[in-house]
Amino acid sequence: MGEQEFDKLLDSMPRIAESINAFASEEVQRQAFEALVGALNISPAGIGGVNHESPAVNGNGPIAGIIPGEALAEIIQGDEDSESTPEPTATEKRRRKAKSKRDWTAVKDIGFRPEGKVSFKEFIEEKRPATIDQKGLLAVYYFEQVLELDEIGVGHVMAAYKEAVWRNPRNPENALQVTSSRNHWLDTSNMRIIKTTQRGRDFVEHDMPAKKK
Repeated sequence: MGEQEFDKLLDSMPRIAESINAFASEEVQRQAFEALVGALNISPAGIGGVNHESPAVNGNGPIAGIIPGEALAEIIQGDEDSESTPEPTATEKRRRKAKSKRDWTAVKDIGFRPEGKVSFKEFIEEKRPATIDQKGLLAVYYFEQVLELDEIGVGHVMAAYKEAVWRNPRNPENALQVTSSRNHWLDTSNMRIIKTTQRGRDFVEHDMPAKKK
């Protein structure tokens, strides 16, 4: 058998084994094996050292070298298992979980009382945000429009929450994304550079605080 034929046969072995296993009779398995290999334009002669002219092929004995479907499947499965990734230990799972957890640590060293500008606390008193959406919007707006920061991330918003003594959202990143989806006040396509939209800026400048009814 040539190298190309061998590679072709090897690639087809899993499906061949699955098909052969559907038959209980070894004779039927033999015939199925030869038919499937023949369909690949590969002659079964020479597989495992067997030739079509041998008594084995004429049904006078078991076919030496041609592996029955069940055994073939076990060999293939064994090869696949040997290359599979082992199940992670409990310690590894905990490490992966801790590693995948988002870092929402508040950014430090932010000046919330800039000289010549309104402080964040004064801005809060003026706008009086009433919902988590409004708080997130106001924080991003202040960083963007008052402090004129180029990059505003979740950590900045957490710093604003800390400065205002607001209760932190359970999932700050998701809270900002919900605000973006629900009200279209924020652009959260890049969570490292969160921006206000024109709609969000209009809301802060014209609709906050809410008019008393």
